[in-house]
Amino acid sequence: MKIFDAVYTAAVFLQLDGLCDAMNAEDFNREDYKTSLSAENAAELEILVRCCNLVLGELSSSEFPLKKCANTVSKSGRIEYSSLPEKITDIYCVLANGKSLPFAEYYDCVTVPYSGECVVTYSFAPRAVTLSSVSPYVGNKPSARLTAYGIAREYCLISGMTDDAALWDSRFVACVEEEARGRGSKVVRRRKWF
Repeated sequence: MKIFDAVYTAAVFLQLDGLCDAMNAEDFNREDYKTSLSAENAAELEILVRCCNLVLGELSSSEFPLKKCANTVSKSGRIEYSSLPEKITDIYCVLANGKSLPFAEYYDCVTVPYSGECVVTYSFAPRAVTLSSVSPYVGNKPSARLTAYGIAREYCLISGMTDDAALWDSRFVACVEEEARGRGSKVVRRRKWF
């Protein structure tokens, strides 16, 4: 998913017609949109991008965690969070020589009863995105539509439109449940007649 698509969809949902027209213009520059937009539209777009970052952070801490495995070294039974490439939110497992190790999480490290090379599986918080960024998620979930519902909700909350925020929140929650559950094929078992 491209961040532009989610932000544009949210602008359509919120009926920010002037901003939508400006984003569709031929001279619109995703990299430096402040030069190609009016001050008002640039400010609106900046708010929408900030809301997108809030939504991606929320999704990564709930139904759609960003998971990664990283090779690292345990020194005296300690694996420092700073030795891992991303900002850690949760540790799922630590493996050494193909075997799972018991671990304890602390504010700055993970301790294991092992010294040497390990593989750590963890979830992490996404980095801040810009309008020209690509989503930190690989694949089609969460979708641009789901992210746009969340952006619309956050925008309405920031703007003080609590009734509209409640509407977008209900759509966001329903879409999260739908995408988290998946749309796997439903099989109806054949009836048996006795």
